[in-house]
Amino acid sequence: MRHPKQSFGFLVHEVARLLRRDFNQRAVDLGLSQAQWRALAYLSHHEGVRQVTLADFLEIQPISLARQLDSLQESGLIERRPDPSDRRAIQLYLTPAAEPVLERLWQHSADTHKIALEGIPEGDREAVLTLLQRVKHNLLINEDACDTRRKSPPESADDVQSNT
Repeated sequence: MRHPKQSFGFLVHEVARLLRRDFNQRAVDLGLSQAQWRALAYLSHHEGVRQVTLADFLEIQPISLARQLDSLQESGLIERRPDPSDRRAIQLYLTPAAEPVLERLWQHSADTHKIALEGIPEGDREAVLTLLQRVKHNLLINEDACDTRRKSPPESADDVQSNT
């Protein structure tokens, strides 16, 4: 029987957990929760996103995100604006005050990555990133295929017989 520490999924999960833990320790001075800094990081590349889309991306419930966003708005880091194409929807934008916070987040991220990749030659670092991107791509393709199969109507008995 294989040991969990030799399992691809186990190792990826453990590395991700340790990366988050190291980053959280570095970022504690910013006074942001993990959910808040993740929201800010995503918004830095997707300003104008709707709250529901951000919740989906972060894989949290919209009500939980709303509380996080309330705190970020009270801190002056984000603003909510009505979506001009849908009165019921809210779009999210960073404020100028978010820029120095994001700069510190990116620096903390770079420090965490430096520690994590210490002793690994540059070529191997690039190979790890390339391989992880491929793994992500493969899983997304599989997820799309599964979604398509779930959404397609089941074959009728006549269709099954005509295919045989």
